Amino acid sequence: MKYRIICIVLLFAAVFMITLTSGAVISMAPVTLNPGSSGTTSLILDTAPTGISGYQMKVSSDNPTVVSITNVTFPQWASLSEAVPGEAGVYALRAIDLNSGVEAGASSITLATLSLQASGEGNAKITIQNLIIDDDAGSQVQAESTQGSITVGSGDTTPTPAPTSGPAPRDIQINLKPGWNLINIPVLPSPGFETAEIFKNVQSGGHSMLTYDKTGWVTIGKEHILSPMTGYWVYTTTPVMIPLKIQEGVIESKFLAPGWNLAGITGTTERAPESALSGLSTWTYLVTFDSSSQQYRDATMKDAQSQSVLNPFEGFWIYVDSPGTISPVA
Repeated sequence: MKYRIICIVLLFAAVFMITLTSGAVISMAPVTLNPGSSGTTSLILDTAPTGISGYQMKVSSDNPTVVSITNVTFPQWASLSEAVPGEAGVYALRAIDLNSGVEAGASSITLATLSLQASGEGNAKITIQNLIIDDDAGSQVQAESTQGSITVGSGDTTPTPAPTSGPAPRDIQINLKPGWNLINIPVLPSPGFETAEIFKNVQSGGHSMLTYDKTGWVTIGKEHILSPMTGYWVYTTTPVMIPLKIQEGVIESKFLAPGWNLAGITGTTERAPESALSGLSTWTYLVTFDSSSQQYRDATMKDAQSQSVLNPFEGFWIYVDSPGTISPVA
C-alpha cells in the first residue's frame, strides 16, 4: 500500500514538474514545382514565448514518386544540428541553440529548410512526426504541425516572364514607419537580398511578417524568398530604413485568384491604377494602406473618377472577379 501511494505521489510530482507551453504551430508555405525541377520549403514556428533550446523531429514526403526531400539546411541559431536520412526518404532532424539565438518572445522562427526534388506530376504532403521542442527552461513546447502542400504540374500555366522597363537604380531603400506597413518589392532583388532576412533587424514587437494568398494568411520566415508584386505586412516599433540591392532581369507576372489578393506593381515611380493595371480587366476594387495614419485609404473602384495613385513600394488589396495577372510595367 505504501509503495502504491509513493508511486502516485511521484506521478503527480512529475506532471507538475513537466510544464507544457502550448499554442505554437509549425507551418510550411504551399510550393508549386514543375516535373524535374527543385525547390525549397521552410519549417516555420509561429511563436516561441519562452524561447527555444532545441528540437527533434522526423520529416518526410507522403508521396516520394511526386516529390522527395534531398537535403536539409539549418538556420544560424542552430549551433549544433544534424539531418540523418533514413528509409523511405525520412529525415531525422535535431538542432540545439547554444547561444540564445531564439530568445523568449521570438516569432516566425525558421527551424529548418528542406530541399525538394520534383519527379512526376501530382500532389504530395510534407509531414512532421515525433516532434519534440524544448524551451529555454527545459520544458516541452506543445506545438502543432501542419502538412506542407507540394503541387507538381506540367508547367503549362506558369506565367511568361516579362521584362521590366529599362535599367533601375542599383540601390534602393524601403522605409518603414512605426506600426503596420503594407509593403511591396517592386524590383528584382540581388542575391543576398532576396529573402525576408533583410528585415532581421526590424523590432517587430512580437508580430509576424505576413502575406495573403488563395489559401489564406501566410506567415513569412526569414528564409522566405520575397516575390515582387506581392504585398507583405511588416510591423515595427521604430522607424527603420531597409537597404535593398537590386539587379536587372525579368519579373514574372503576378497571378491573382478570384476574390481578394495582396499585390503590388513594379518600377520606382508612382502610377495611376488605370495605367499600372492596364493589362488586368477583371479587377473591381483596390484598397491601399497609409502607414503614417495606420488607416486604410478610401477604396478605388475600376472605371471610377479617382485621383489615387499606386506607390510601387506599397502593397495593396485588390479584388478580382475571375483569375488574372498583373504584368510588370512595360
